[in-house]
Amino acid sequence: MRNLKKSQEADADDSSSISRLPDEIILQILNKLIDLKTLCFCYLVSKRFSSIVLQVDAITISFTSPLVNPPIPDKNTLSDVAPLLPKLYSYYGESFVSATNFLRKFKGVKFLRIEPPPSHRIAIDNRFLVKWKVKFGCRVESFIFLSPNSVSDKDGFYLYGNGDDEEDIELTIDSIKQRRHISFQCLREANLWHMMLLDCANGFPKLEDVSITGSGRRERLSLSGEKLIEVKAWLHSASKTELARVDVLTQVSECYIPVLKLPVSGYVMKGVFVMVMGMHNLQGGNDFLMNSENGGFEDKEEAALYTEAVKEILEKHKGMMLTVVHSL
Repeated sequence: MRNLKKSQEADADDSSSISRLPDEIILQILNKLIDLKTLCFCYLVSKRFSSIVLQVDAITISFTSPLVNPPIPDKNTLSDVAPLLPKLYSYYGESFVSATNFLRKFKGVKFLRIEPPPSHRIAIDNRFLVKWKVKFGCRVESFIFLSPNSVSDKDGFYLYGNGDDEEDIELTIDSIKQRRHISFQCLREANLWHMMLLDCANGFPKLEDVSITGSGRRERLSLSGEKLIEVKAWLHSASKTELARVDVLTQVSECYIPVLKLPVSGYVMKGVFVMVMGMHNLQGGNDFLMNSENGGFEDKEEAALYTEAVKEILEKHKGMMLTVVHSL
């Protein structure tokens, strides 16, 4: 009777359309899923599926909504997997750490997209138009933060702001303090994203392209091509002391511009607050604006607009930049 039951189970398994597919076809299907949450459920289907799932080479992790993480029935527990950097635990929470630790099982991943949970600054950010851009390689080298009260196109149509001239141009002391505070929150997040990029470059030997985007896809950092190769080489050759060293952006300058006219696009920004941070003084610091492959902006048209704005400020309003001292 027991043998008959086993035979019936085997026949049922054989009759399953998915079980008759070869591993290569199943892998092709799974490679189109890309979503880590979906792949996690597929991992639970069977031992055969779990081994095929881990061969997927393109994965997206999105935390726009709370992630439900089903238990992973594997002899290797999460404690057996190298944890992410400690700072990420407190900033993004346990769900993020749990998901990224499961991600580490995918040793053959080549393309990786990560959208971390909405940051703590989102509630503050929504009151202001905020953009930032960062230059980085093995270290974060420069950071630029820009926040206008309003933006209008060449026809006078306001893309942001209400068009009230006095409100648009005026920037109170409290508003400047708030934006200064937000700029340092953005810098902190950029540093965390950079740490994640380095962690991915070090943890996935076949990785070819990795990017991190913010909520609403307004901000983006990425590594690919020669830059990724350089970072991997540095990670493998650097000493523990070098890897643990934290560099501080010692040069911090800021300015406020009531009206900023952009000659190329024809756009006009009013009430513009900008902060520039770097390892050294601002001399020669404009060059990195021409090189935007590491990002800061996800939307290309938006990237061109704000890059033009920052270049205009540093080239024609540099005399207005005041060096300020902050405790970083």
